[in-house]
Amino acid sequence: MRVLVSLLVIGIAAEVAHAQPGPPGAYAEPSPPAPPPAQQQQPANATRATFVSTSQVRWDVRIDDNAVCTTPCSIMVDPVRFVTLHSHDARSERVNVGFMPPGDVLVQAKPRDQGAFAAGVTFTSLTGMGLATGITLTAVGCSTDHPTMCNAGLITGVASAVGLYLSIDMLRKSLPKVRVGPAHPYAAPDQIGLAGAF
Repeated sequence: MRVLVSLLVIGIAAEVAHAQPGPPGAYAEPSPPAPPPAQQQQPANATRATFVSTSQVRWDVRIDDNAVCTTPCSIMVDPVRFVTLHSHDARSERVNVGFMPPGDVLVQAKPRDQGAFAAGVTFTSLTGMGLATGITLTAVGCSTDHPTMCNAGLITGVASAVGLYLSIDMLRKSLPKVRVGPAHPYAAPDQIGLAGAF
């Protein structure tokens, strides 16, 4: 019984001592919770770019040569990042988009026109040979006093030169290209997105 009473007295004394205030600073109040880390804010002049393809060919969007998405996609692009597109073809083609302007931008990628490219290569070869022939006929005919050969060379040379220019222009227009223009948000009953006019 004494032991039980002694234990009760010791327990009560311990509780009272624990409840007594200690010297200043002995018990620190809990600190308020730390604020959550601030999310990284995009620069004010960042680009909200939407990348699409004008055909069934899909393109990888690369920023500083690191693939980030595949068309169609929308991403935020810092103004100091260099953007390129790489096609999903057997022979991958690369198109430089460059540094993006700020704001909402729609980027349209157009693959190489295979038909125009083949025709351009063929006509460039033929008209190039025609131009060489015209120059030769003109040089020989005009220097040896053969007016017929000289006139034939002039006609062949001029016609071939015009054809060569048009063939090279066809080759240039058939190459893959990209169009970058302003995009405007739109909302339809079943979808929302960005539209651009070029």
